[in-house]
Amino acid sequence: MTAPRPHGPRPRPRRRAAGRTSGARGAGAATVGFAGAAGLLAVLLPALAQPAADATAEARPAAAAAGPAACTGEGTAATGGGRTCTRYGPAARLGRGTVRTYTEYADGVPKALGVSLGAEALTALPSAPTDGRHCHDADGDGSTDTRHECVGGHSLELALPATPRDAPGLPYQWALFNWNPHGHSPHGRYDVAHFDVHFYLVPREVRAAIRTGRCALLIDCGQLAEAAEPVPAAFLPAGYPASSPQTAEGAMGAHLDSRPPTSGTLSGQTFIYGAYGGEIVFMEPMLTKDFLLRHRTSAGHRTCEPVPQPAAWRIPGWYPTRYCTAYRPAERDYTVSLTDFAPSAGLRGHAAADAP
Repeated sequence: MTAPRPHGPRPRPRRRAAGRTSGARGAGAATVGFAGAAGLLAVLLPALAQPAADATAEARPAAAAAGPAACTGEGTAATGGGRTCTRYGPAARLGRGTVRTYTEYADGVPKALGVSLGAEALTALPSAPTDGRHCHDADGDGSTDTRHECVGGHSLELALPATPRDAPGLPYQWALFNWNPHGHSPHGRYDVAHFDVHFYLVPREVRAAIRTGRCALLIDCGQLAEAAEPVPAAFLPAGYPASSPQTAEGAMGAHLDSRPPTSGTLSGQTFIYGAYGGEIVFMEPMLTKDFLLRHRTSAGHRTCEPVPQPAAWRIPGWYPTRYCTAYRPAERDYTVSLTDFAPSAGLRGHAAADAP
């Protein structure tokens, strides 16, 4: 799917081919090696001097490691006679620390996909309502009200780690991390300081093509109908609305929420499905800042809940059955993750009558 959907086939996750390198051999190798090392230092030293991404500006996802790689070295641990592989994506600056994606595989089977926030990342977080990247003068008064005419809070686009060699790839393509210091609409439900962690099933160009405007949650009025196109019942978990025009948001899409309107303001965590053009485009754990911080001192340091499942997934692959919020004392970080993955045959595993 590219936005809008009729312009081409639905995107599929891409896999990159691994490459190989070889060292210099033969006479003069010592001289060549010394020159090569000097050249390498000339490249590396300026790069190391570059500052980390500013938390008030949206970070583009850096490319993941070039191709699938064996899980060796840091992040690999023996467990129960097998091996757990933890890999991390590139880090982006947040508060006084960093945030990055990570994956966990056990004996080649995906176990978790999440974001890791170093403990320092939750100190000195931006207090302004928005980073100003996705705003629209909805009332046409010539100025932008940052509390009511901007969406997305402070956002960071994060690349995912490379898939370990000989392990199944996940259908997710990148992650969008949002910090909302004052919450967002709908008011009375999500206007509390919280984090949105979006795991996207489509390329980030799809999100970039969803423009801001004056309709619904600041989406371009010309895109509202497509954003609110109903998701077919076969691909929608029970309890979620098929469409939600009032929660269609610029630079994001429609938010499908299973929480009853009478549930009040969010005080813990909840799970949102994002849709555009009648397709699920992201899966989103949403949680308050206070809820995340409580895990540092709570017993067990971890809270998990089921991920509501549809009858079928349009794209075959491995999908999570739970999502978790946790604090890891040994790593001194907080995590928000999709966990307990199980394989799905996608649409082909269900009756054709369920298809749109």
